[in-house]
Amino acid sequence: MTSLPSNSTLRCVGGLAVAVGSALLVAGAGAWLAVTKQLRDERITVPGNAPLLAGKRVQDPVTAYVEAIVIKSNAERGAGGRTFADISAALREVDGGSDEAAELRKQSAALSTAASLRTSLMTSVLAYGVSALVGGLGAFFVIAGSQLRRVDER
Repeated sequence: MTSLPSNSTLRCVGGLAVAVGSALLVAGAGAWLAVTKQLRDERITVPGNAPLLAGKRVQDPVTAYVEAIVIKSNAERGAGGRTFADISAALREVDGGSDEAAELRKQSAALSTAASLRTSLMTSVLAYGVSALVGGLGAFFVIAGSQLRRVDER
């Protein structure tokens, strides 16, 4: 036969949950603030051709995501709708010293830069998500732990 844990054990576990939850809340908030500060320090503004939030400063997950979408769209338009694979295939078919090859290399470099910028912005979006998850788990542990600490008051 299994017995239930004692009230003192539940209060102890509750205290531990509150402590861990508090640490997670602080870590989640700290990560959110750190990412926000880094994005603000870059002084990026969502361009006018954005589907929404044009002119807003990139400093949160939504503006970072919108900026990444705009970068992708502008890079694709600048490369004439070509992808890396298309450009690589075209470069194999032209003379390496021709003007066309030089233009293809420029397009390839522009796509590469755009991919790097988009990756950085999407990493920020992901960091916001992880920090929200950590903070949310922290809040859950604080609430659950505080309920366990009150077990003998009922």
